[in-house]
Amino acid sequence: MTNKVKKRQRKPKSEFQKQLDVIRKFSPSHVVEVELHVWEFQHWKMERIGEQLRIIRNTVLGELLKNYKQMVRTKAYKRTMKLYHFLSEQIDKEKDARELKKLEQKKKELTDTLENLRNTHHVTFDFARKYGEQIRKTTFGLPDAVTVWSACEMSWNSMETILFKGAENPYFYKRNDLITFQGKQAERCIILKHNEKKNNFYIHFHDMQFPLMIKKDDVFIQETLSSIAYYMKHGEEIDKQNVERHPLGLPLLSTYRIRNNRIVRKNIRGKVRYFVQIVLEGIPVAKRKKDGSFRHTYGVGRVAGDIGTQSLAVVSKDKVFLKNLAERSDHTFVYERKLYLLQRYLERSRRAMNPQYFDEKGRITKGKKVWDFSKRYLKSQKELRDLHRKAAESRKYAHNEEVNRLRSMGDEFIIEQMSIKALQKKAKEVTVNEKTGTFNRRKRFGKSIGKRSPGYFIQQAKYRFIVTDGTVKEANTWTFKASQYDHILDDTSKKQLSKRWHTLPNGIQLQRDLYSAFLLFCTEHDLQKPNKQICDSFFHEFLILHNQCIEEIKNKCKVVLNSGITCNKGKIVVTSA
Repeated sequence: MTNKVKKRQRKPKSEFQKQLDVIRKFSPSHVVEVELHVWEFQHWKMERIGEQLRIIRNTVLGELLKNYKQMVRTKAYKRTMKLYHFLSEQIDKEKDARELKKLEQKKKELTDTLENLRNTHHVTFDFARKYGEQIRKTTFGLPDAVTVWSACEMSWNSMETILFKGAENPYFYKRNDLITFQGKQAERCIILKHNEKKNNFYIHFHDMQFPLMIKKDDVFIQETLSSIAYYMKHGEEIDKQNVERHPLGLPLLSTYRIRNNRIVRKNIRGKVRYFVQIVLEGIPVAKRKKDGSFRHTYGVGRVAGDIGTQSLAVVSKDKVFLKNLAERSDHTFVYERKLYLLQRYLERSRRAMNPQYFDEKGRITKGKKVWDFSKRYLKSQKELRDLHRKAAESRKYAHNEEVNRLRSMGDEFIIEQMSIKALQKKAKEVTVNEKTGTFNRRKRFGKSIGKRSPGYFIQQAKYRFIVTDGTVKEANTWTFKASQYDHILDDTSKKQLSKRWHTLPNGIQLQRDLYSAFLLFCTEHDLQKPNKQICDSFFHEFLILHNQCIEEIKNKCKVVLNSGITCNKGKIVVTSA
């Protein structure tokens, strides 16, 4: 006789719990990062767990990729994808509402067909989870089920980029790569605990305890942790208040309930350090200075910004400025210059150590290669990795500081819709230069975007304005052509990208990015086009602020990329686009 496995019967949710789930689903969240104190024997254990998770993640991803390649080869998949792309093109062109509804229904049926194909060929998250669990059960000494589940989720996320985002090849973690330990729930795997007697916090993970390293002057972390401790004690009362406030339309209280935790490993100056990232429910605690006063103020009014690939032009009622993105100090391009020189040295060293792998023109030859690297090369490679980390941190802090500055100027931020990914890609068409007869470069703004990260700036602006009761509005570039409009003529005229100054009919010259920001500031509420009356009434004040901004840049000889501004000393410090 076979033993029947009894299924666990779950209690039905109460009405209070259902309402609470709805509130929690739509409530905002934020992440707080704190460093952990890890002993040497714990470090060895964490390295072993990380290596096991790396192998599981790569194994599951390899199995998914193999199944995906088998699915792509089938006639059913090729036929379905061909019809899917054809319908997508028809939907973009169709204008009749009835025909559009029919096409969308057919597209939905094809989507269901593709999903069935993925289920048949085992290209699903459910398969990845079960396959990872099978590896855990058949191999002795692997981590718990929740940790393995998180590794399977990482592999599926990589597979999703191929299925739905157009990626070609997934990334397989190499040996000594620092994988993240992800906790799926706050009460399992990675748990934040509070000792009330000693009033300290620590992380519990795999029978190990890691105290949180909290600085004495870090008021933000101290207030956040005290809010977490308060919710641990009085969580039920806070939840009841939110359930009562929600139907009345009152603002919800920030609970600081822990959603989940993850341990991130970072290689900083050649040493591996551990940080816990706590995902909390609610709005972050307001940052304060050492004297207790608030660090950031929130302004009221409209602010407009023209965001380029490397620069930012901002116009408000009483301020106008033009600056580079991701710039924190007067020492511009510090990390970019160091990175350039170090990469150039690494390339020279690689070619000198492996001359057999390059032809007469300096191109890499085909075939398998076993590269030889010098000790100085390996040392410089570590230095390069650390420089990239510093540059990334510098960009992050610069963007956060700039967004806080914009929020202090107003609560309504208007920008243009822009696809950063589209600007990053190479041009599809191959064109020939009429003068030289050679092929034009297909490169676009990949390097500029990598150095300045305009996409991250837009993301942070949207998040921080919404969290602080502000709004970010995006004007459609198909209808609102800020860089081509002239408010005096009330008409648009196409300009070349290299033309950085706009000349009005009365002879006044305006910097192109600042003028675009001015037109965005003077837009109507529907964001379809600039309001000519607002432009005419505000133009005189804007012109004074514009000239002051340009003079300041010229006098201080600031380097503002792609602005067309020259230094007063005669030295050209800015190149055109």
